[in-house]
Amino acid sequence: GMVTAMDDAVGNITAALKLSNLYDNTVIVWFSDNGGPLRGWPPGHETAYGANNWPLRGAKMTMWEGGTRTVAFVHAPQYLSPRISTTWMHVTDWFPTILSIAGLSPTRPDLDGLDQWAQLQDTSLDSPRKEMIYNIFYPNFPEYNITGGPAIGAIRVGDWKYIHRTMGYSGWAEAPESGAKNQQFPDFEDIRDALYNLATDPEERENLFDVEPVVAADIQAKLDKYIQALPDGGYPPKDPAGKPENFGGIWNAGWC
Repeated sequence: GMVTAMDDAVGNITAALKLSNLYDNTVIVWFSDNGGPLRGWPPGHETAYGANNWPLRGAKMTMWEGGTRTVAFVHAPQYLSPRISTTWMHVTDWFPTILSIAGLSPTRPDLDGLDQWAQLQDTSLDSPRKEMIYNIFYPNFPEYNITGGPAIGAIRVGDWKYIHRTMGYSGWAEAPESGAKNQQFPDFEDIRDALYNLATDPEERENLFDVEPVVAADIQAKLDKYIQALPDGGYPPKDPAGKPENFGGIWNAGWC
């Protein structure tokens, strides 16, 4: 399967690095682009299998932590000692961070990403990231009857997370050790205006939007500015030219 093939590929690269005496001086970064899908969600996903994002809420293609928060590891024998880091990083941070590792700097000053190499080396340092956008887009998937309405999007400022709108699965999977099978996607949900303190409620169980009106109004205004600045048009339509059968069965660069 795909995971086995990926495992073999990583093993081949690691072996080659060791053979060429580059292993200790190489930084390997491993991370995911999103949380796992359920059986039947996102639309069009397989119904025979799915992932488990327990204890986080939601799944892939939602604004919940289960669909957006992932683990990662950095392997760099010459630079890092084994440890667990809770440094808060956004995916855009990897670009300037990797440049910094290589002793380089971005040529543009207006990047969304922040260099976090110092924080990865010294866990006593605070993360420079204080705010991030999860995503913003207008739903336009007519083949799945998901179109129209306000923008889907969410923002985090400090410990506070505001969800303007999220669609799809909004529940919690059972713990893997419970023996329950991977969950089938249940009823479709369209949730708007939700506020959570991720420091005390990482599972997003208590919506504080009406309890903390001042915080809600402030963070809502921040996200609204980004929504207003969003370029016209939604995601482009699917292009069959990107299908793997056009590339010998391989998922190539044009598939997404």
